[in-house]
Amino acid sequence: MRVLIAEDEKKTRAMLVDMLQSLGCETVEAATGFEAIKLVQERRPEVLVLDGLLPEMHGFEIARFVRSMAPEYRPRIVIISAVYKSQRYQSDAKLQFGVDHYLVKPVKKEDVAAAVFGPDAKE
Repeated sequence: MRVLIAEDEKKTRAMLVDMLQSLGCETVEAATGFEAIKLVQERRPEVLVLDGLLPEMHGFEIARFVRSMAPEYRPRIVIISAVYKSQRYQSDAKLQFGVDHYLVKPVKKEDVAAAVFGPDAKE
């Protein structure tokens, strides 16, 4: 499974890459919103793990853009945020931006696995 990790903080991005590769995923990395959009268009990953606050274009805006792309492309979208923690943001992300799963930093491997693979995820 190909997973795009869009995270501007290098340490967090490396940690997510390690987690997902240990779960058998192929990872593609972006540090900015525009870079993430470019990689989505070129590589069409099955899952997008997006930081809520990316430079250039926030993860929420990327989710909205991806959901407006071709209807046959429906990747699983996971937002990770340290800032937007309230239930309201989580609900808005799902309703307004088409986000499938929402995680609050710091994240644990089992939570990332469940968000990426769904509730039947095996660690």
